Amino acid sequence: MSVKNLVEMLESLGKFTPESVHEAVSECDVRAEDIERWVDYDYPVSDSYGRKMVHNGGFFEVMIMSWKPGDYSGIHDHGKAEFGAVKIFGVAEHAIFKLEKQKLTTISREIIKSGTTLKVTPSLIHQMGNPGESNFFTLHVYGNVNLEGGITSEARIFDYSRNELLFVDGGIFYLLPENEIVHRKKLPEADRATRERDLIEASKRAKAIGNDPEYRRLMNEISSG
Repeated sequence: MSVKNLVEMLESLGKFTPESVHEAVSECDVRAEDIERWVDYDYPVSDSYGRKMVHNGGFFEVMIMSWKPGDYSGIHDHGKAEFGAVKIFGVAEHAIFKLEKQKLTTISREIIKSGTTLKVTPSLIHQMGNPGESNFFTLHVYGNVNLEGGITSEARIFDYSRNELLFVDGGIFYLLPENEIVHRKKLPEADRATRERDLIEASKRAKAIGNDPEYRRLMNEISSG
């Protein structure tokens, strides 16, 4: 199935919900070769993964994300998106978090098989990454029928390396430059495992981009517990 056919399938849905969109994306027969022209592993090392817009349909959008070994998104939600789905073309790690009484905890962290489709709800807080030794890519659909443009704007990044809750309109990257942060709020507390893992991923990105002072700072923070 081509991306055009997937778009037509989505446009023909009678009702847009996380469940109906998940079902459509899960059942669509989009193959790797149908979307490989949007797959791009030649992105800046400062980006935590590659991302390209494939289709902007006004109230929904289709994107392709490219993941090299060691790439991880920050812990995040999807801003103004009211529904969505992610289809995985490779072996990914996926973590789900719960925010309750201003404390963030890790609910699950598991390896996801290729061909799996994840459901995106307004309440989903998660993280994706590539723990393996091979590249892979993912197809993402996000939407909001009452909003045109900026569907994933105001996405929250739970950034424990900065100790800030960041709001962004673009990539969910570690160590974002200041000009890509829309605004900030107080960061909820996290359990030890959640916070430590986030610091580890931030330190890996700092090392990859050659930011030695930030890498050393984060490693000291991790070792001090």
